Amino acid sequence: MAALPMPHLHAVHFTHAVRVHGLKLTALEYPNYRLFWVGQLVTNVGSWMQIVATGWLVVQLTDSAANLGFNAAFQALPIIFFSLIGGVIADRVDRYRLMVVTGILQTIPDVILAVLVATGTVQIWHVFLYSLVWGSLKGLNFPARQAFVPGLVPHEAIQSAVALNAILWQGAAVVGPLLAGLALSYWGTASNYYLNVGSDVVSLVTLFMIRMPHAPPHERHGSTWKGLAEGVGYAWSQPVVRSLLIAVAAISFFDRSYTQLMPLFARDVFNAGAQGLGLLLAMPAVGTIVVALFLAGGSNREHRGLEVIVSSAALGLALVGFAASSNLWLSLVLLVVVGGAATAASALVNTLLLEKVSDEMHGRVMAFYMDATQGASQLGALPMGVLAQAVGAPLAVDVSAAISLLVVGALALRARALRLLD
Repeated sequence: MAALPMPHLHAVHFTHAVRVHGLKLTALEYPNYRLFWVGQLVTNVGSWMQIVATGWLVVQLTDSAANLGFNAAFQALPIIFFSLIGGVIADRVDRYRLMVVTGILQTIPDVILAVLVATGTVQIWHVFLYSLVWGSLKGLNFPARQAFVPGLVPHEAIQSAVALNAILWQGAAVVGPLLAGLALSYWGTASNYYLNVGSDVVSLVTLFMIRMPHAPPHERHGSTWKGLAEGVGYAWSQPVVRSLLIAVAAISFFDRSYTQLMPLFARDVFNAGAQGLGLLLAMPAVGTIVVALFLAGGSNREHRGLEVIVSSAALGLALVGFAASSNLWLSLVLLVVVGGAATAASALVNTLLLEKVSDEMHGRVMAFYMDATQGASQLGALPMGVLAQAVGAPLAVDVSAAISLLVVGALALRARALRLLD
């Protein structure tokens, strides 16, 4: 496809408006990235509405904390497997076309689940099957989407783009859960699923509007499994890459799986109902937006590896406080800290990986990053759910956060490559 022309007057006005308010969001100056960001923001709002509705639906259908964990695991397992394959594919084919194809395929299970919920015929196995399909397609899509970003902005704007990408998921939770709570209260569960389908369509439209130069085919070396083995060998042999992936995997597995238990906190701890659930899920996103805007408007700094360690420790401590609190308003404030610390750690890791890894390995390393973040957090929800079933949600979160603090402490002492990384 032909390259998009240089930014015209509309783009200049947009950039000027950002600067007038004292915050330069560098990546948004580039039209292709701006289209990508808007489309992903819309579809992530829809996805968050579906996540809230699905958690509520699982509780209504089964009244089981363990089933919340099982549903998360059914999402995580295919993410972990298919993202590895998707990473190899993303390093061998046109990443833009791969995103388009997987985006179109994603609308099919979304429509099916929307109809099942609307007709009142949905059963728990439908939800589990949907999660398996959703995780598979997400696994194939994510490495290409992450590796696509450096092609939308110049090298000096990568940190800005990655920080703004954090808003795409966690930041959308400011709007998504609040809208989901309102939709659940006034229009029923099915409305969330129909709105999610609409967001899929908007995302595809904006993706079609992006104009990228024709990408030459990547050289292929052996089978998919050989390509995957090469990626694993590369990541493990590079101390910086290995340390970053271990750090983000630890906080994702132990600290970020708590979100699957939010329906139980809303119902049993705070007696807050569906709207309270929306608030509990939205507050981490407030912290995400503050931190992401800071990172997006700033330049690269020194000691970013040390910042990963500090923000990871802050995340664990804030979660310990949240689990110990029975006051809703204090808990909401602590969740803001949780969101900010989690975003700081993951966005810095993502930026450093994109900067330090060569382009021919971007797809595979981003697949490992996905497994270490979204895959690990979803997989961690299974033991978290089982533990919550046995001892209650607050104690389960406390135990998991305490383990994460031990892991982060060990990394701070032993991972010299991480401590010294700029």
